[in-house]
Amino acid sequence: MDLIHREGLARVAKFSTPHGIISTPTIMPVINPNIRTISIEDMKKMGMEAIITNSYIIRRNDDLRNHALEKGLHDLMGFDGPIMTDSGTFQSYVYGDIEYGNIEIVDFQEKIGSDISTILDIFSVPEDSHDKAEKAVDETYRRMTELSGERQTILAGPIQGSIYNDLREKSAKLMSGTKAGYLPIGGVVPLLEQYRYGKLCEIIINSKLNASFDKPIHLFGGGHPMFMGMAVLLGVDIFDSASYVKYARDGRLLFQEGTRDLKELMEFPMWSPIYGKYTSKELRESPVEERTKVLAHHNLFTIFMELKEIRERIYEQTLWQYVEEKSRAHPALYAAFKNILKYKGKIEPFFELYRKPPLYYFDESSECNPYFERLKKFISGNPRFEGQGNHVPEGAWQPSRLSGKFIKEQYEKSSSPYFIRWMGIDVPVELEEAYPIEQIIDTAHYMEYPSHEVPEISPSKKEKIRDFDLEKIRTLCDFQFGRGTGREVFPDGSEITKSRATGRIRTVSMNGKFLATMRAHDGFLGLNIEGGKRLLNARKYPSNRVVVNEDSAEYNAKGYNVFRKFVIDFDPDIIPLNDVLVVDSEDTLLAVGRAMLSGIEMATYSGGMVVSVNHHTKER
Repeated sequence: MDLIHREGLARVAKFSTPHGIISTPTIMPVINPNIRTISIEDMKKMGMEAIITNSYIIRRNDDLRNHALEKGLHDLMGFDGPIMTDSGTFQSYVYGDIEYGNIEIVDFQEKIGSDISTILDIFSVPEDSHDKAEKAVDETYRRMTELSGERQTILAGPIQGSIYNDLREKSAKLMSGTKAGYLPIGGVVPLLEQYRYGKLCEIIINSKLNASFDKPIHLFGGGHPMFMGMAVLLGVDIFDSASYVKYARDGRLLFQEGTRDLKELMEFPMWSPIYGKYTSKELRESPVEERTKVLAHHNLFTIFMELKEIRERIYEQTLWQYVEEKSRAHPALYAAFKNILKYKGKIEPFFELYRKPPLYYFDESSECNPYFERLKKFISGNPRFEGQGNHVPEGAWQPSRLSGKFIKEQYEKSSSPYFIRWMGIDVPVELEEAYPIEQIIDTAHYMEYPSHEVPEISPSKKEKIRDFDLEKIRTLCDFQFGRGTGREVFPDGSEITKSRATGRIRTVSMNGKFLATMRAHDGFLGLNIEGGKRLLNARKYPSNRVVVNEDSAEYNAKGYNVFRKFVIDFDPDIIPLNDVLVVDSEDTLLAVGRAMLSGIEMATYSGGMVVSVNHHTKER
């Protein structure tokens, strides 16, 4: 997987196959080789890049089998792009044992030229006991390991485990350690049909967090647009579904927020490809075959429209907000969103240090957002913020501005911590400009309250005992790089320059050497080389580090970006978009740059850029 853009676990990426690249997130429409409801060309116009079909159906039919063996799967399907094949697992579950074994069906998929071939796994259902589900996990793993030799096809190793989180975790770890290059999450269609989205979210989370991040996560059968945003938020890359046809046969239309029955629909939306071509009455009265084809076209178009919206949301870094908004569309989705919040501590490390748009505050559920969680984790148990604290008086603080008089007369003449009461959290006043404290939009912006004037503060005869600007950058440093680093990186005597126009901190230096800048767009620190050296001395190995081998060290010291294949060690607690130190095996500083991956992800990615270098120690 080549990562292009990200928001937490969601990613826009590219996955290479023998017949081309698949851009994620996307869906593979299920195509029955005997029935073509929508043409390949029409699917391509909607955005289709890959399809999935069933090798078991092809093998059982003499004409299909001979065509596929003689001319190849792609000729049979009339498609020159990536094709994935299923193995017959579902048929085996429904009808009992099928006439082909695992090795035999995988060999067949490879012979006909499938790009992604699925092993004959054991299908588990929600009603299975833990013991039965575990046996299915073990047998599925055994079947993967029995496939010997190099393959010309990418092997898909399904993650099974029914509704049991520990088994999904086990299966994900087992499959990630095999030659499987593709990881579908199986056995979830019954949950989708029953609207058990909360349990499905648990399955996705426990599968994703224990799988190799370098391999695509595919959700078998998860093609309803109302759930796709939530699934992508939790790390699903690729979907497949025949729902676009199945719903059409039943006279139902897919919409981004749910499903509607043609019998009850008065008008088609203007965005639908069938708008203006038919009335709902005309379609209800049309022959079944024609109606099915028209509704299937609408349904598949809706799916791809939702995927385009999801991709755009990842680029904007507003997918969490989109999912939070959309969860109000159905009680099952809202319950699922609440279930996601239970895992906020596990998913927080994957979210970037900051994001481009502001954070939206809707209600108390917004307080479980990963950015809130990160703030609370920093504040909780931190000795700097314990004991008797003070709150900035109401009216003295507004986003992006603290009263200068308040700072002069109160903060700088006191050693006690000061807090802003912010969205239900007591936030250290020093973080006032950092994301998301300053960059938030909440209901208070749009509600009428009495205006408050900045309170009058009586003059104090106390001497100044601390500097607010210095404490601000020290607190930011502690937040970004670990408790206690602020005083080490920015000692007494640090020189701070501020913008004449805004009064904000711009740069920090020591003895004429730049240590860091304070970025205007997110309120965080960007380290220079001198600041990196001080951080290196303040933190023990491997904290805040990405270690490269000798082949890469010279290039990184000259400002070239760091790629995963040259990385030999790293701090597992790195979060994306935070500054990191690039060092060699002797712990010599080479460069300072911005991490593209979390430390957890670095453990399993095999390629791609991991650090975008900003400052380096040598000239090119």
